[in-house]
Amino acid sequence: MAKRKALEDILEIAEVLESIGEHGNHLELCQTVGDTTLRSLSVIKNINLFSSDLAIRPKNKINQFNFDPELPIFAKNEFDSVVFQCEIKKINHRNLIIANIPALMYLLNTRDSERYNFQDLHLPVIFKNDSIINYQKKHLFFEGTLIDISENGISLTAYTDMIEDYNFGDLIVFSTINGYSLTKKIAGRIVYKNKIKDAHEQSKCKIAVKFDRPIPIKQILKYLENQIYINA
Repeated sequence: MAKRKALEDILEIAEVLESIGEHGNHLELCQTVGDTTLRSLSVIKNINLFSSDLAIRPKNKINQFNFDPELPIFAKNEFDSVVFQCEIKKINHRNLIIANIPALMYLLNTRDSERYNFQDLHLPVIFKNDSIINYQKKHLFFEGTLIDISENGISLTAYTDMIEDYNFGDLIVFSTINGYSLTKKIAGRIVYKNKIKDAHEQSKCKIAVKFDRPIPIKQILKYLENQIYINA
């Protein structure tokens, strides 16, 4: 079963929604009416913190919402890493759902394979963001610190100023892990991002990336263990 983290701070929730909306990732909306389940692929149009409004439109603009405004809707993002429920305030004449910004949101860890934790060893990870529009930044590699890794994903931390403009769904490409040169490209999408403070009170970001396909984890782990032993 996926582990989950609950967000209840309205600003943190709005930040997650803004990241989803800015990158154009879709939401799957779901509502049960009697014995029928209604679904719609949708995108976030606007977020208004002052009125606590969340505006959502169908991903395909020619589609129409058929939801009952009197019942709540459930939403998840396309990476199955964000889940929340909200109340419909109205469906307006432009086919926009105006809902409340949810008071509770769950961030899910959807990785079901075994994870290997290296958080206390401060192992370097070299990566770049292929989704950045800025040409120079798109071709720059940055260094982060490995937290954990599995065949399906990886978590790491990096200084905030390096990755502050990274968004949900961005394509991250890895070149080396603790000096291990990845001969076959390993890439995946950001499914989690959060600001943290390290032991020295420095501002960092933690990101989690879900790989596009499973990686040869045993081969990578064997190299990592050898390097840790050599450097011990």
